[in-house]
Amino acid sequence: MALGFYDDSKVAFGAQSLRTFHNGHLGGAHESLVYLRNTDSAKYYKNITVHLRLDSYEDGGELGTTGWGVKFIYGQRRPTEEEWDQIRPGDSIALPDIGSTLAADTSTYHPLWVRIYCPGKEPAQIREVQSMKIYFFERNVGA
Repeated sequence: MALGFYDDSKVAFGAQSLRTFHNGHLGGAHESLVYLRNTDSAKYYKNITVHLRLDSYEDGGELGTTGWGVKFIYGQRRPTEEEWDQIRPGDSIALPDIGSTLAADTSTYHPLWVRIYCPGKEPAQIREVQSMKIYFFERNVGA
């Protein structure tokens, strides 16, 4: 797959894992800036959506049973609290197409903010068993 995730320093994630840390006692949010980029000059991508996949956690979302929640916002600038409030926890995010039938886009790092909210009175923890899943339509350039 030519689409890959990169950290805020634009270094490839590798296995697409997302590592977050949480105080737990007071609760609160951990925000990370990640990037999505195409590395294949023969491909372009349409209808891209990103979801957070939790391999061993049973999070029902901020409005669910656990109080944990995940939100996504597309853009380079750190979102404000008001902008975060407009996003429903647990929703996937749609990204713009990467490239077109005329040319692949292998130079743009598409910015994506991820916010994972931890409710209060939780044990302090580092969450490593979570990854971002990409769904897309892959097309050949020129076809």
